[in-house]
Amino acid sequence: MNYAHGSGRVFVTKKNLSEKKTVSAEVKSRKSFIRSHKFEVHVNPSTGAAEVNITKE
Repeated sequence: MNYAHGSGRVFVTKKNLSEKKTVSAEVKSRKSFIRSHKFEVHVNPSTGAAEVNITKE
């Protein structure tokens, strides 16, 4: 059975624990679109219908 218990010691390492991940072209284009546009969402409280306005900055 795996379990963890507390310790007074600090976790220290010299290695970088995060891995660099390559991003696909689709994700890059999606990120650039989101960064270059402004999104406004308006919800009608009586009907619950949402209206989204997207404008280029």
